[in-house]
Amino acid sequence: MWKLHSFVLSLALSGFASAEIVLSPLPPDAPDGFTKVFTKHVDVLGLHIYAKQNVPNNRVLHCANILAQWVDNNQDGVVDNAIVHQELVSRHASMVMWWNEEQAEEDFDNIPDDVLDNYALQALFGDEVNMEYPENQEFDATLEETLHLVTHEGYSRVFPETWGEQQGSAMTNTMDAVIKGGWYHYDDPTCDYECDATEYFYWSLTSILGAQDYPWRIWEIADEWELPTLALMQQHNQAMVDLLTESSWGLATVLPDGSYEPVVDCPADFNDTGAVDVQDVLFVIGQWGEEGEGDLNGSGTVDVGDVLIVIDSWGDCP
Repeated sequence: MWKLHSFVLSLALSGFASAEIVLSPLPPDAPDGFTKVFTKHVDVLGLHIYAKQNVPNNRVLHCANILAQWVDNNQDGVVDNAIVHQELVSRHASMVMWWNEEQAEEDFDNIPDDVLDNYALQALFGDEVNMEYPENQEFDATLEETLHLVTHEGYSRVFPETWGEQQGSAMTNTMDAVIKGGWYHYDDPTCDYECDATEYFYWSLTSILGAQDYPWRIWEIADEWELPTLALMQQHNQAMVDLLTESSWGLATVLPDGSYEPVVDCPADFNDTGAVDVQDVLFVIGQWGEEGEGDLNGSGTVDVGDVLIVIDSWGDCP
């Protein structure tokens, strides 16, 4: 227990970001080379958006709001899966935004290889951000690329037996069955099995949430994905539906719409001091393995997930 004590207290003292979405200059701890490429930054619950100067501010903030809604889907100001969130934070998980792919290729030499190899980075181009989706009948790539960051760099790494992108995980077993059934046929030669699994996670979750369920979209994606609605997923891929809708994973139940407006309460302030602090961490540790108070994530017992939620709530209550 002492080792656990030391671990959570060291995390707590490091500090955590608020739920507020604000555009700002690059922070001092930006990865090497980023100051030569990007000028804009948004902190998204401890995750990051970095953008090139010519990417419009409203598109940068749209990306930030969508990302926030993937990790805090119920918009209570607390991330929905604290263990996945900690993995993303530890790897400086970031969306990196250029205006287009050509501009990104011109800048790659300014970013050191060790940053590209060791940081969790996902590109999104300003010219593919569509803030008028679905009214203008064009898909918003922001929904896809931000979700890739969360699933590929978070869920697949933390829970490899369930969400791993290698053969034999619970998720890829359902993917293999869907491929065999002819419902998923991604033929991009640059996309290997792991890449197929990343795409499959995205197709499945967004189809359940209604992102693909428009006549113009169904026709547009039929050459790759043929289960674009909840009804079709339930008919042909109930196993993946069951995985994605199991509440303990903290996955989204509502499609992000780019309007992240958290209603923040303070459930981790157990002693009603108006702030989440060391005493609240110690309270949760004292309830370890028990049911009831202290079980913030509803798992049935107090465990590391609840400790991480307390840490993510650190500081004065709103």
